[in-house]
This record gives sequence, structure tokens and C-alpha cells, in this order.
Amino acid sequence: MGSCLTCFKSPPNPTVPQVGTAGTVPGPETVVDSEVAINENDELLSASPIRMTSLGSERKSGSFKKTIGLLNGNISALPDGASNLTAGKDLATQISDNDLNKLFEEYKDGQEDAILSEGIERLCCDLGYKPDDFAILVLAWRLDASQMCQFTRSEFIQGLQQMNAASIEDIKLRLRQNVEKLKAADSEDFKQLYRFTFRFGLEPGHRILSLDMAISLWRLVFTVHTPDILPRWLNFLEQHQNIRGVPKDTWNMFLNFVETCDITQYDDTEAWPSLFDDFVEYEQERIKQVEAKAAAALEAAGSDTGGPVLAVGGEDDNNNGYNS
Repeated sequence: MGSCLTCFKSPPNPTVPQVGTAGTVPGPETVVDSEVAINENDELLSASPIRMTSLGSERKSGSFKKTIGLLNGNISALPDGASNLTAGKDLATQISDNDLNKLFEEYKDGQEDAILSEGIERLCCDLGYKPDDFAILVLAWRLDASQMCQFTRSEFIQGLQQMNAASIEDIKLRLRQNVEKLKAADSEDFKQLYRFTFRFGLEPGHRILSLDMAISLWRLVFTVHTPDILPRWLNFLEQHQNIRGVPKDTWNMFLNFVETCDITQYDDTEAWPSLFDDFVEYEQERIKQVEAKAAAALEAAGSDTGGPVLAVGGEDDNNNGYNS
């Protein structure tokens, strides 16, 4: 059926339950955080510009299940290419509904009045993307899709009208423009896309993301604005498969976390989710172990040579060497 987001998910730990709420890392029954979705608040994201810094120095489905971000979300979809429209005319009148209905019919399911997994896969192919490409997540976001692996007729037509696109070539162009816009350092659109992406992996009726889906989605959405700390964060999550889910507040606050946090000055008394506390503690301990191994290696090297070990690139004339 083609590429699917599940193709690059971390393999689930068979001993770990797949449903749960959120807590801390240490125990086998722990989860990310207590389920606080009732109090979820999109305002958790700061209005500050996106500044990705490092810590320290550094979802009818089938095999196509959870392929792209076809989920509910509210966006302020502004028309692209609006400067080319005739003044005083509404954007929706610029593109014929007949043209868009015809395009929709090319991909719609034979039984339902919607584009489902197979149609979406063919659409992606015609657009020149894989279903798990960042641009397809952007397309779902711009169409304001309400369900994964599905574009309804109204979503498809109204979304393309908003994008000012009436053909495959138009969609290609608009997607390229949107991706470039999302790369901007101060992109407020990226924050909207980031919030939208959380809904990407939600199972029907659930309020938290499964851990493997959250990991995959973090990799996908951070195709642009990739924070330096992302690989270490994902490694931490993969090493703690007892974490059974990521709630909305943790997802949203992670963006603030990578913008502002310095592992050397982390304050665990601040209102961060407990998962972040666990991550920082894990990283600090890992760094200490790395440093201890490096020191031991230097000492061993000094013993083997019977003399001082010079600093890398340095001279020993000014006592810059390390003496065992």
C-alpha cells in the first residue's frame, strides 16, 4: 500500500501496555504524566519566535493506517497567491467548483464520498511525494482535514479554494510555497502546524499519543526547525518504553522546552512536565559517564606512554597537558 508512517515507528515493546495515561520514567507502570487533557490549553505555546536551541551546548484505514496528518484541527488558512486575484472578488469564486469536484473524483473511494487511504496514496504519488513526507502533513493541515487517512469532499474543495489551487500542478506549487514559509525563523504558522500534528496520531476517543507515534511525529514535524536536542530526546524516549503515552500539554510544552532550556541551568522547580525533569536527569548522568570514561582513557594513555598526555592540539610548554 506504499509508505506509511508506521514504517518508521520505533518497534513497540511487547511487554509494555499500549494504553495508558501519562507519569514518570522510573517504574514499569509509570507513564508520562497524569491525564490532564481536560485542562489542556493551547496557550501553552509561547508567542515568542521559534528559536531552536540545544540543551547544554547542544493515524476507511488499512495498511495505510496513520500515514499522513489527516486529522481535525483549526487553522487560519490564508489564500496563497492572493495578489494575483481580481480586486473585490471572493477567493472561492476564483476556482470553479466543477474543476475541483472533477479533481476530487479522480481520487475518491468507490464506496464513500471521500478520498481514503488508497486515493491519498495515489494523490501523494501524483504530487511527487511519499505519504510520510513533511509536505503531505502540510497539505492535510492546509485542507483542515478532520480525520486521519481521509479527505471529505468539502475539506478537499474548500481547502484547495483557500490554497488557490485547482490542479495537481497548483497544489505542488502551493506546497512548495508553504514549506518555504514554514522555514522562517519567526513562523507563527509552524506553531499552528505543530499543534495540529498532535492530533495526527490520536486513536479515536483517545486524548494521548502512544509513545511510538509521538516519536515518529516529532521526527516528522521537526523536518524544519530541527532542534539540536531532538536526537537525544528521542533516544531517551526509546530507552524508556515504560512511558506509555504523551498528553497534549507535554507535546505543546516541548516546543517551549527546546526554545528556552539549557541543561546546565535547568530548574526542576519550574512548571515543566515531569517527563522533562526525568530527561534532564538522564542526560546529566549520561554526560557525567561520558566525561568519566574520557578521563579514564586519558589516564590509561598516560600510563601506557609513561609520560604526560598532551591536550588535543596543544603544547605542554605552558602546563596545558594532562598528567596522569
